[in-house]
Amino acid sequence: MITVYHSNQLEMLKMLICREINKQPLRHPLSPEVMLVNSPNMVQWLKLSFSLEFGIAANINFLSSSDFIWNFLTLDFQGSFKKKIFSKSSMCWKLRVVIPKLLLDDTFSMLRYYLRDDSDNHKLFQLTEHIANVFEQYIFHCPHWIHAWEEGRIIKECGDFQLWQGPLWLALVEYTKYLGEPVWSFSALFQRLLLTLKNIDKRLSTVPERVFIFGLSALPNYYIQALEKYIDIHIFFTNPCRYYWGDIWSDSSLKELSICHRYHYKEDSCLPQFRDSRDDSLLFNSSCKKQQLTNPLLDSWGHSERENLFLLAQSAPKEICAFVDIVPINLLCTLQKDILELEDYSVIGLSNSEWNNSLGKRILEVNDRSIEIHLCHSIQREIEVLQNQLLDMMAADPALSAHEIIVTAVDIDIYTPFIQAVFSNALPSRYIPFSISDSRISKKNIFIKTFSALLNLLDGRFIAEEVWSILEVPVVASRFSIDEQGLIVLRRWIVESGIRWGLDDDNIRDLDLPMTNQNTWRFGLNRMLLGYAMHSTAGEWKGVLPFDESHGLIAELTGYLSEFMLTLNRWRECIRKPHDLESWVPMCRLMLDDFFLRTADNQTELALIEERWYNILYHGMQASYHQTVPFFILREDLLLHLKETCSRDYYLPGSINFCTLMPMMFTPIKVVCLLGMNEGVFPCIKMPSSLNLINQTTKKDNINYNDSYLFLEALNAAQKKFYISYISQSIQDNTTRYPSILVSELTQYISQSFCLARDRDKDVDTSAQSIVQHLQHVHTCMPPFFQESVISKTKSINGIIELSPIIYHQGFVLSPIPQESPHEDKKHFTLYQFLQFWRHPVRYFFKCRLGISFQVEHALLLDAEPFVLNSLTRYQLDQNLLKELINQSDSERLYKYYRSSGQLAHGVWGELFWQERKRVLHGLSEQILRFRSSTENKEILLNIQDMTLSGVLDQIQTDGLLRWRPGVLNVRDGFILWLEHLIYCAIGGQGISLMLGLQNSIWRFLPISVEKAKQHLEYYMNGYFLGMSNPLVLTHSGGAWLQECFDKNLDIICYDGVTQNKAYKKLLERWNGSDYMHGEKHDYFLQRLLPYLDTSEMQTMILAAETWLLPVIRSHQVG
Repeated sequence: MITVYHSNQLEMLKMLICREINKQPLRHPLSPEVMLVNSPNMVQWLKLSFSLEFGIAANINFLSSSDFIWNFLTLDFQGSFKKKIFSKSSMCWKLRVVIPKLLLDDTFSMLRYYLRDDSDNHKLFQLTEHIANVFEQYIFHCPHWIHAWEEGRIIKECGDFQLWQGPLWLALVEYTKYLGEPVWSFSALFQRLLLTLKNIDKRLSTVPERVFIFGLSALPNYYIQALEKYIDIHIFFTNPCRYYWGDIWSDSSLKELSICHRYHYKEDSCLPQFRDSRDDSLLFNSSCKKQQLTNPLLDSWGHSERENLFLLAQSAPKEICAFVDIVPINLLCTLQKDILELEDYSVIGLSNSEWNNSLGKRILEVNDRSIEIHLCHSIQREIEVLQNQLLDMMAADPALSAHEIIVTAVDIDIYTPFIQAVFSNALPSRYIPFSISDSRISKKNIFIKTFSALLNLLDGRFIAEEVWSILEVPVVASRFSIDEQGLIVLRRWIVESGIRWGLDDDNIRDLDLPMTNQNTWRFGLNRMLLGYAMHSTAGEWKGVLPFDESHGLIAELTGYLSEFMLTLNRWRECIRKPHDLESWVPMCRLMLDDFFLRTADNQTELALIEERWYNILYHGMQASYHQTVPFFILREDLLLHLKETCSRDYYLPGSINFCTLMPMMFTPIKVVCLLGMNEGVFPCIKMPSSLNLINQTTKKDNINYNDSYLFLEALNAAQKKFYISYISQSIQDNTTRYPSILVSELTQYISQSFCLARDRDKDVDTSAQSIVQHLQHVHTCMPPFFQESVISKTKSINGIIELSPIIYHQGFVLSPIPQESPHEDKKHFTLYQFLQFWRHPVRYFFKCRLGISFQVEHALLLDAEPFVLNSLTRYQLDQNLLKELINQSDSERLYKYYRSSGQLAHGVWGELFWQERKRVLHGLSEQILRFRSSTENKEILLNIQDMTLSGVLDQIQTDGLLRWRPGVLNVRDGFILWLEHLIYCAIGGQGISLMLGLQNSIWRFLPISVEKAKQHLEYYMNGYFLGMSNPLVLTHSGGAWLQECFDKNLDIICYDGVTQNKAYKKLLERWNGSDYMHGEKHDYFLQRLLPYLDTSEMQTMILAAETWLLPVIRSHQVG
């Protein structure tokens, strides 16, 4: 007998279960209750609810649909005969044996054509995985098809694919018999089940008296109809509508449906099936027999369950209704009531009188926020907004607890790092307890992620970053005796020794790539090992330059790294050739032992990996698959199994639960939050499989739990608030992104049904726009509190420190901030300090005044040969090469140095690059030699007012100062030369100061008097003390502005519109940078001072440039 319980509240359905259990206890006292529930969240909630109701929740079997079906099919079997002989894993391996034997048959010509040129069986393994998945769906959803095939019949509604799928299934059954497994075909199993159930009175201990099923689609109708004669089936359906809202197939089915009655759960009185029972036939479309539902939301979102309602109605079950009336106290409850009563209050203005005003709409209170839609700029901003909104909700409603809030997303793994970053690092006053469930273990667990990366690495290119990502994992590093400090050193060594990719030349040859004999791991290790024996000053040895840093006791790190790389190489050799399944069995454990240090923290995860690996091979060996299997195929299977394994984290009481959006997951909850409700993301776009016959049949056989109905479930489950957020703008190019069609339908219905009180006299379209604006909350890419405070806080240095939390947890040096100006008693400083300050006033302020040093935490590991050197390496090379050219030395030794250190590209590319740099620098070297003469160093001691400047001014020629730089000179180069020129003149120098650079760039200053030089120096020395009190925003960007708008001929700054537009463009170009120039906005020190560049900060730059650089521009002599 089938009994269906309808209610719009899950609490009521739980009460009906408890009533049934109390009213009708099982005849056998030790028999367990059987409940078919596919949602872990629902299972956990039911257990807690039953324990509260009965005092204890025990002897209850919660089964999934597949386990329930197989338990019945193998009823009364013993031992090994109860195993799933038609499980997906078992079928995969059997099909891999069966299919190659069938390819000569013309029935399987389609498979024969697909599997051509499949020497390594890669296509075969992928195809069998797909076919096994399809057969598993047939067993569960369409067993009558398999029954028909086993009886030699053809299914009319299926296409031509059944002409080979049917024989393939029969061949699979025959091969199962050949293996000595139970000879029961699926048809025979089902017939045996029915025979067993006829003797149900004799088997009370093995066959349940009844089964409770949650959800209409939890168990296919085929099994329900077969089992109803022998077992009491109780189906509990969280029904959003009190009336029948399914479809019909024919007029006869409508008559049968009209005869059936629903009964009230208390009074046992008959209830109407339809909202308007005067003429039931008028409710259905005469052509397609689809019911014309009056509520547009239920009509659009309930399509999948409408089909299930009809299929269940065909079984003529007893239907019990326990609907709870909804009081429309807010917008959310009103919508739920509209759906419950199948009502539609939309006003769309079909006539002028209806369109001209909104009197026909219901009033929405301005403070009604029971439904909110938040538009954000990124995933992180979504989480930040969510946190703020949750805090506001809990502040407004002290009775709201964290466990009464559920937050869901289509894929919670995408949101997990952002959730942890925002919620874990919250201040104590803003902290909310939370838990994340349903995440895939392959993305969550570091040990499984590392092992997956290791498997992908072994037959790859051994890119430096990929290898390092494995070695830096603590359990791997500990296995090779490398501590945290050793990892920091080794990372720097890997970069500096020239390692890019490739284990060795053999590895490169296996990849069919040209061997270069450099930039491989073996090349870098050879440099490190050679550096232990000799110094680089001794020159190269057999084309390898010693790596100096690996000299001494620290060289033991080279040994540890070598051991790790030798282990990788040994396993690379091991997996190169295919092996039979028995040979593959121990390799997983051996690999884990070689690379992982087993601890109490990782033994569960490592055991899971071994279990999955063994299960894959076990099914293959049980299927008598004797061929050799390549490593990459087993790797694909293992990674797929690990990917499908979800963590077993339960929803924790007392915390907000973040989870993946799944069917039947919503238990009674006050606040439901949906994240990432974007078009194309939800509803999910699923490409139908061409092999799956279920997708080719009519929609009545649709088995997918529709995402639209899932959205309806979420709306119906929320008791106080329904929260939606989505990304409204692309984070890449700022283009508009649109919400899910379900969100749009919800917004449209609300805007057509409601209006604000102030808009009652406005037309329906205008009032609808106001409602949309009321529902939607647009958030910028920056938190409001940050926007308001960032400008004011950056005006003071304490604000800068407050806005720089990264300082405190990335190893930066931080000393207490002095509260008074430095050197108040004695204003004495050195020439070195003076020049270092003016090279970068902001950097000097942070490092010398505040004691803060910003450094790159890790060196960047590159993955390609040095065809193009980075800016720093090229500048250093140019410096060394220019020095050799100026000294007129042989540059061949320097070339060998760079080539043997791996800093130049291999072969002709490196030679061409070297010759190009020689050509570029040759002209500069000739210019320098033309002006160069003997030099001397002079000690200086200048007393100006109450300030003293001391030090050594070096490289003074008889005719003045000569400086050079192997690059295009900029305004900062001219500024430093100008300061040196002032000091030179202040000590009595009468020569010209000259600086030369590439592309004929030049700075040139004529001599000035001692008094004038000291006046200028006093100005800049006072600027030094000013900049040590508050940072001076003297930047390249400001200098670029000044150079562009200064008219040398008129000796003025041009402020006309055209010139200023060009000047501002230059400023922004220098600040933002390009593919060929590093922008100043990436400077770590300027980032802390100017996190965002606005108009006021640009004016500060310009003012600093005018104040300090204008004398430089004016004094510069061209020619």
